[in-house]
Amino acid sequence: MSRLVLLNKKGFTLVEVMIAMVVSLLVFFALMQTALVSIDSNMKNNLRDEAVNIAAMRMEQARNLRFTQSVDNLTTDIDDGTLTGAACPAGFGTVGTRIDRDIRNIAGFDFCTNRTVTVIDSNTKRVTIRVGWQWRNEDFNHNISTIARIQSG
Repeated sequence: MSRLVLLNKKGFTLVEVMIAMVVSLLVFFALMQTALVSIDSNMKNNLRDEAVNIAAMRMEQARNLRFTQSVDNLTTDIDDGTLTGAACPAGFGTVGTRIDRDIRNIAGFDFCTNRTVTVIDSNTKRVTIRVGWQWRNEDFNHNISTIARIQSG
């Protein structure tokens, strides 16, 4: 009877099963790392898209300010303390506006914005909107610019 069992070579040995489990585990860990990198990249893209939307919103607000011969409301942001305590990128400073947005499962994510107005000549100004944010201790910025001319009337 014992001789019959030794001659029967069907099935897997314990060593073969263990090797298969280790290989499966390595493949699983590689897939998990890929998923984590994909999730982080997707979040960075969502934050960048939101920054683009915020920059467009702030630029539209700047375009709606009066800039005529007699009235000039198109000015650089002032330090009003709204960026105090915000998670702004390094070197962003304290001048500007903090905008909080709910993104995915993060409530009140900080975007720091800053409007800079540069006089080109008496009739023309350059308006630059800068949006900055931090994600996982990494600084990100998005800038847009436009030219504003004196409005008639």
